[in-house]
Amino acid sequence: MRFGVCTGPENNENAAKAGFDYIECALNAIGEMEDAAFDALLAKVPSMPLPILKCNCFLPGWLKVTGPDVNEEKQRSYLDKALGRAKKLGVEVVVFGSGGARQVPEGFPMDEAWRQMAAFTRLAGDYAQKYGIRIALEPLRSQECNLLNLVAEANLLSSLINHPFVGVLGDSFHMAAGKECPCVLKNAGDKLWHIHISHHFSDLSGRDYPHPQDDGDYQPLIDALKAMNYQGDISIEGGTKDFEKDGPLAVARIKPFL
Repeated sequence: MRFGVCTGPENNENAAKAGFDYIECALNAIGEMEDAAFDALLAKVPSMPLPILKCNCFLPGWLKVTGPDVNEEKQRSYLDKALGRAKKLGVEVVVFGSGGARQVPEGFPMDEAWRQMAAFTRLAGDYAQKYGIRIALEPLRSQECNLLNLVAEANLLSSLINHPFVGVLGDSFHMAAGKECPCVLKNAGDKLWHIHISHHFSDLSGRDYPHPQDDGDYQPLIDALKAMNYQGDISIEGGTKDFEKDGPLAVARIKPFL
């Protein structure tokens, strides 16, 4: 398992010094860059010490997936542009969290929202297939989104859609918030395409980077992944005020498990 970190391209060198294997960048930022800014980023990629193998933050909040303001034309335009750019950067997997985009408006029928979510995910899968990039559905805790909160739900949606380029992500923080055991990951089988890991606060109000003196128990998650012969990678996704300090500590805490 390769070990990466969710951070911006500007932090690539620091991530390499910390001991990470790749970086995971925000696709919504990449997708909405001006052409000149993206071209400048693309020109830097060959000299970057680490590859950009993953992207999180799939959609900008304004691009609605559920509710009365869904616009398929805008969805298609964004998907083609953002995933096309991700392909040029060398991205392999895009994480579909994007709580702002998929939040179901108050009073909107949940059954219709689920149908909209399924329809968009199929559409996104088709564009992902066009560019050879896989999409991993990310369950989010209920405080961040009211649709698709559990790995069990992501497994079900992935199975029902049955798209070759749509799979599942497990996030240790969101799983803890949903009281899901790491054992649920095995139900995704070979559709488990990515993992996010972090140290979560005891009251589950937030998360930060793991460090050698924290109170996190990471072994059950890693054991579950190894038991199912997981073939994907793991990224740190959490808050930090000092990456140059916290990055190497996170590597020291987690990488020996892998």
